[in-house]
Amino acid sequence: MESFKTYSYLDEEAIKPDTLKLLVLTSAKEGEEPTINKLEDICAKKKIKLYRIVSDKAYASKKDEQKETLVIHNYDGQGESLEIDRNEDVVCIARRTVVTNRNAAVLHSMLADHGVFCINSPQSVKTASNKFSSYINFVNDNVPTPKTCLVTDIEYIDKGIEEVGGKFPLILKFTEGHGGKGVMKLETRESLVSVIQAIQAEPESNVELILQELKKIKDDRRILVLNGQVIAASKRKKMADDFRTNVSLGSDVEPHKPNDKEMELAVRAAKSVGCYYCGVDIIQVDGEYFVLEVNPSPGSKSNYFDVEKQKVINGTALVRKLVDSTLEKENWTYETKEVGVIEYMKILDDDFKLMTAKMDTGNGSVNSIGVTDLKIKGNVAEFYIQDTKHKLTKEILPKTSVIKVRGDKGNPERRPVVMFDVKLGNRVYRDVKFSLADRNNMDHPILVSAKFMAACKLSVNPNKEFVCCMP
Repeated sequence: MESFKTYSYLDEEAIKPDTLKLLVLTSAKEGEEPTINKLEDICAKKKIKLYRIVSDKAYASKKDEQKETLVIHNYDGQGESLEIDRNEDVVCIARRTVVTNRNAAVLHSMLADHGVFCINSPQSVKTASNKFSSYINFVNDNVPTPKTCLVTDIEYIDKGIEEVGGKFPLILKFTEGHGGKGVMKLETRESLVSVIQAIQAEPESNVELILQELKKIKDDRRILVLNGQVIAASKRKKMADDFRTNVSLGSDVEPHKPNDKEMELAVRAAKSVGCYYCGVDIIQVDGEYFVLEVNPSPGSKSNYFDVEKQKVINGTALVRKLVDSTLEKENWTYETKEVGVIEYMKILDDDFKLMTAKMDTGNGSVNSIGVTDLKIKGNVAEFYIQDTKHKLTKEILPKTSVIKVRGDKGNPERRPVVMFDVKLGNRVYRDVKFSLADRNNMDHPILVSAKFMAACKLSVNPNKEFVCCMP
């Protein structure tokens, strides 16, 4: 199984709005979801190309042999196709449909794997949308949250009751419910057992349940976190005849100025589940704060307190902050493919055999390849690849691309930089920069830089070697 983590690009400039493709992955019909309507209006004013991907009708495939183009067929539900190249500036905003619709989840994963910046990533959406997965992350990261246990077998329910405090009333929840749906308050053990039995008795029921201690509250706070910072917040009051605070159920909501503890806890919770943009629900009980859950696709129906501007804003202004952040490419993060610290790489200029390459996360410059008999004639380099009989002639990149490294005696060494087409795993990378170096005393003829790994969405597992499979 491939392993992924997030990786961000550094030193990227803001991109021009008219060069950005913004994909909204949703199954909502036109006008059904206010947040998407706001996104469309804002993008139209900023001249950003927005594409509504009808997730229950669209499907995707790779176009060419090198897999450089992803085609989303029937993206609009009307038969139109959308092509996405790897070098394009593309952002995908994934709405809740990626949790409730399997086809949407597949599209979401394909977009992320293709190098599209996803808000949020498939893994973070999966974690945040499952209340028990979130709970495990919160516990591991010391994020305070109500005591919770997974309900698996009614035979062991007494142990579960004890695990969450042993006092009724208790809360029973669907692990993937939202909007207050699938949340039940049970007053006695008998009622708890009967409800669980009724839910699990359904022949096609595959609902997972969690049991949670009840925290008595007057309200909860929805704290909006964007790229590791709190941007806005609102307060949702508990209804007089209900223990829930969900806006979709009719709860009153008002702007809320979050304090330092709330903001610090919200950022920790967002980081715990890996969300770039999310709503963190926090409660206060007897002076202590607890995270209830993280919503990876928050709405925008309310008014909010803007933390930066210290004033009340509406939902449109909130969504505008999200759109503006997509224009700052240095904010983009990606799910990356795991590689070992040593991998095989193939030079495609000639019939080369596989060579070993070391992944050097401390090398912020360009890649390096071992050569012998190097001769420079003007702007052309002639050389043999180390340990081969292959003589190559390459044009040296402009002077600005010639790097300097420190030799043993502290004297700068000039290395010409050229470009190769290479293959790593099942991917071909074109026009990759390599400095030509003497690596005869090194174990591996190729040194791969951190800059290349970031550009190719690769992350190194220092405990593994040869993770990529070469055909």
